[in-house]
Amino acid sequence: MAALQNDLAQLIQAQGEQGPFVSIFMKVSPYERDIAEDKATFRNLVQQAKKTFISRFTEKAWASYHEQFTNVLQQQRALGNNGAASIVVVVGQADTFIYPLAQEVANSAHVGDTVYALPLIANDQFSWDYHLLKVSQDSIALWDVTEGVATPVELPAEAPTTRAQALGTELTNGKTRTTRTGLGAGQAVHGNDPKEASQASDTQNYFKQVDDYVLANYSKTTQKPLVLLAVSENQAVFRKLSKNKYLLKNTELSKVPAKLDRQTVAQIVAQINQQLAAEVLAVLQNEVDRARSAKKYISDFGAITQRVTEGNVDTLFIAADAYVAGRLVAGELDTSSTAAKATNLLNELSVEVLQLGGQVYVLPESELQADATAILRRPDQE
Repeated sequence: MAALQNDLAQLIQAQGEQGPFVSIFMKVSPYERDIAEDKATFRNLVQQAKKTFISRFTEKAWASYHEQFTNVLQQQRALGNNGAASIVVVVGQADTFIYPLAQEVANSAHVGDTVYALPLIANDQFSWDYHLLKVSQDSIALWDVTEGVATPVELPAEAPTTRAQALGTELTNGKTRTTRTGLGAGQAVHGNDPKEASQASDTQNYFKQVDDYVLANYSKTTQKPLVLLAVSENQAVFRKLSKNKYLLKNTELSKVPAKLDRQTVAQIVAQINQQLAAEVLAVLQNEVDRARSAKKYISDFGAITQRVTEGNVDTLFIAADAYVAGRLVAGELDTSSTAAKATNLLNELSVEVLQLGGQVYVLPESELQADATAILRRPDQE
């Protein structure tokens, strides 16, 4: 399970003793020049949160939250500038959690008895940890992708970073080379490799070294999947030679941008995650079809709310950007209080499902045709 999910679970489990929670979501800039602007935006969102907080609680109770938000600004030189598209800062009575997010989110501030989890779920649900290996016939580059954020890996001196470095004098390059045969000194046979054949040989030898090195030093040690970024010709050659069982078979990118800066790599990661997400969505659709056959699938919102409170929801699907006013209080539905009208019931249901070990996915409304649908643990008897 990803670190983000672990921390989210800790927050959810601690909500009784640590709430209320203030959650700040905001887009961040990757550029140094925008640090001051990001911090100004953050201060404005904190002020929005304060107004909501003291309308429900007290200004005296806000003091500890104010202190924690002030510490965030003082301790974080830059809120962005780490490859993230957005961040979320969650503050409870005692703890502060700061997460980089790979997806852009709308700037917003949320105050509630539970953590506002929906944007976190949306960010994390199709965000995998893996290594991204860019391969050409002359060089390689490697990124570590964690929680959707790509960080360049500084390869050590002994790594086969370039073909010339890896093969050295073994390079043929179509030039005349001498091979010695027999026992007598001076007996030599001179030959000339056709350029294409020698280039192909050098490429294969180089790819073998790259594959062995990445497998031994990164894939085996971390057990992270490996995604290959290479033009089609190199994709085919590398995959044919590779012995790395962590290399993903059905996930690849064959269009290699000329410039791989931070923004371009982030776009590549997004493309990879789209491919991986499509595979997961296909699996989820199969699970929905099976659940329908077993009478374990429901789409009536009132029934979903009831089944959540009964602990009978295995997987909950929430429509992105949907909002239903209401909250759960000791398992009972409240839709009339001031606090309930300011609370997204869909978030409350999601937190409840996660607490009970279920799964939650935030999907486009077009996929669901409803605010929420659910797969039950036990067949619906109604």
